[in-house]
Amino acid sequence: MTETGTCSNAVLNCNAGYFCPAEDSTTVNCEPCSEDMEYGQSCYCQDSKPIDNCQECTDKKCSTCVRNTFLQNNKCENCPFFCDTCADPNSCITCSNGYKMNPDTKLCETTCQNSDTCAASNQGFCNPATLTCQYCIHNCVLCSSTTICDFCEPNEFVTTVEGQCTKKCENIDNGNYCENGVPKLCVTDLTSECKCGNASQCASCNKSQDQCETCLPHWKLNEAGECADCEDGFSLVNKNCVLCTSTQTTACTCSTAKNCQACDANMSKCKTCIGNFDPSGPIPCSKCKDKFFEDTSKTPHECVTCHAPCTTCSSSSNCTACADGFSLESNYCVSCADENCNTCPSQISTCTACKDGFSVQSGKCVKHCTAIAECEFNQICDKICKTCSDNCATCKETVEKCTTCKSGFIIENQKCIACPSGCANCADDKNICKVCNNSFFAKEGTCTACDGNKTEKCTCGNAENCATCDSSDSAKCGNCITGYEKAKDETCAICADGYLMVGMVCTKCNNNCATCSKSVEKCDTCASSYTMSINQTCEKDCTGEMDDGNVCTADNVVECGGNDQITACKCKDAANCFKCDSSDKEKCESCMAGYKFVNQQCDGCADGYTAVGKLCILQDETLSTNLSSGAVAGIVIAVLVVVGGVAGGVFWYMKKTKVNQEIEKQNFSRQ
Repeated sequence: MTETGTCSNAVLNCNAGYFCPAEDSTTVNCEPCSEDMEYGQSCYCQDSKPIDNCQECTDKKCSTCVRNTFLQNNKCENCPFFCDTCADPNSCITCSNGYKMNPDTKLCETTCQNSDTCAASNQGFCNPATLTCQYCIHNCVLCSSTTICDFCEPNEFVTTVEGQCTKKCENIDNGNYCENGVPKLCVTDLTSECKCGNASQCASCNKSQDQCETCLPHWKLNEAGECADCEDGFSLVNKNCVLCTSTQTTACTCSTAKNCQACDANMSKCKTCIGNFDPSGPIPCSKCKDKFFEDTSKTPHECVTCHAPCTTCSSSSNCTACADGFSLESNYCVSCADENCNTCPSQISTCTACKDGFSVQSGKCVKHCTAIAECEFNQICDKICKTCSDNCATCKETVEKCTTCKSGFIIENQKCIACPSGCANCADDKNICKVCNNSFFAKEGTCTACDGNKTEKCTCGNAENCATCDSSDSAKCGNCITGYEKAKDETCAICADGYLMVGMVCTKCNNNCATCSKSVEKCDTCASSYTMSINQTCEKDCTGEMDDGNVCTADNVVECGGNDQITACKCKDAANCFKCDSSDKEKCESCMAGYKFVNQQCDGCADGYTAVGKLCILQDETLSTNLSSGAVAGIVIAVLVVVGGVAGGVFWYMKKTKVNQEIEKQNFSRQ
């Protein structure tokens, strides 16, 4: 052993003051602990004794932790989400990129430009003053401020005119409205809509009480007695008319004008447009800006960017004009074939202007020559350097007699015939592709562009399991196919959350699992609205309210203590109870299997059980996730002998570590 110590991802024998940089089973020298260490790397404060996420040691104890963690009782604990640095688990000192400090909560919030970003991640609305996502009021699904709700939770609440959430009435008759869950006769100054048959947004009903007579504020009454459209200057957002703003993405009502973001002074035309509609012209916002086209397949219509190098287009696949250096071919912009050509406006193989030192000859850029040595490798010298005919890589005697072809073409009777689109090699049959170009995937002999692909294996050099290629290097993966995610080396070599490597293939965990590590049928963490059982299955949460002393079993709320109970009983804040104390519901009368009953609490594991995160399971079941470093080394060696390869053992160890971190984050009871 060197003075630094040696290690692999399974055998950890570094000396004090060093950390293990190994990412696989290859034995390497340990490296000195430094500021460049990342989350997941651990400094050894004593020989062969690392402290997780420690960056620097003093007197055999950790004195500094890596980024995203803080020091507490000689351990490096996790900071709150999105923190770079912190001093405790409840507040941040600095935020990660893309996040901003909330001065009141001292937590890091998502930065935003409009509320669409926040709504997509269920983080409320975008505060224009701070450009951070902030949460809506209680029971509000969509809001435009911290005090005004645009759309309340629809199952139990209705949205009032003032933007508040009031309890929904179970049954309400025509001519009545709901106020705090109580039906009342419709009067002036209603707080929520008056029920008038099937009509909505009514302030009052007609005599037959099946249509609106007047509308709630900011709604317009049509001839059919319906309040279906917003007043001018307002926008329909989740069944509410909201005052138009300069940052909104939904259309503002401006008389009969379409695609408005804001109205003119007369409320009859658009002043500004949503998306990339053009505010200029006789009818503002009726057409898209240059380099955009109107996608009529979407509701509402959207202006979508033309694919470069189109300068104008009528659809995503129909260019009408191209940039310099490109030619319009079958509604596509294709690069000029000749590298010495400046312009080829009508055909890629017909040049109209050449670079200096070349001149146009029969639509091509040709350099004068006196000997073949003066010509390019794909030319012959016949008074002038004549380039081999299109798609020839080399030719002889005349420019029309090809001897080899360019990539993507096949030779046939001394001519180069194009392979199918996206094909790099069709050596035997011009209609069947053998090898696709990068950023294409092969299927039944044809090559299809990988844009938007998720399931087919895209060609990206020698990279495996790619769904798309990297935009800056097509020989690397951009995104992974479903079930895979990128490892530290940017390859799609490991399984994504919710998948497990089975027979060298990432297989989806049980539908109710969020993650699994030992079997697709045994969960480590659960999906939303599911709770972990003592059998490591995820049981569906009940939809109704549940009192203390009850448990959710088979989607029914039942009294705790039944023979089929596999999830914890609800006993206020007490965890892991099988049954609550009859005189004090905050305490346990008995524990779930695997937990130790001490002082009417079930916090520790019983004999024969081991803690994995918040879950106590049998020791033989935890063998693969709670072993010492030496035991792990032995298991890895045994696995190598059985399966005959290193890859399976390496992946298992990496996945194990990630799963343990996820399990520690999840509360077993989830009550």
